[in-house]
Amino acid sequence: MWKFVSILLMSGLLQTKSGWDLLATTKVTTGHDAFLNEEIDVPVFPEALRKMNGQRMTLEGYVIPLQQAGAQDYFVLSRFPYQSCFFCGAAGPETVVEVYSERSFKYTDQRVSVTGRLELNADDPLHLFFILRDCSVQPL
Repeated sequence: MWKFVSILLMSGLLQTKSGWDLLATTKVTTGHDAFLNEEIDVPVFPEALRKMNGQRMTLEGYVIPLQQAGAQDYFVLSRFPYQSCFFCGAAGPETVVEVYSERSFKYTDQRVSVTGRLELNADDPLHLFFILRDCSVQPL
């Protein structure tokens, strides 16, 4: 049995952590940003996550729209529904990802699956810690 599980783990067919769980391993420290002239949160990415930088990742979550139009191609994906998300103060910065999709899609308040290229951001306080680029979005 364990040999079978080991084969699945090595082949990537069985994962011990979800993408969100991996993002949650990020530690947050405080730093000073000279441009903003204020204290900011600074991520410290663990080795396992740094290895994922530039790789494709799939996350499931909820769309937090950043555009007023019905069609979205730039939004925030939240691990939790809007009323429990980071921006409402109920979760941490590891629960949201900035998303740039390849095509616009109609906004939905239902869960979606987003697959894109992960970009870790520790340097630009005007963006989130995690960015997914070149994304496809599928409703669940």
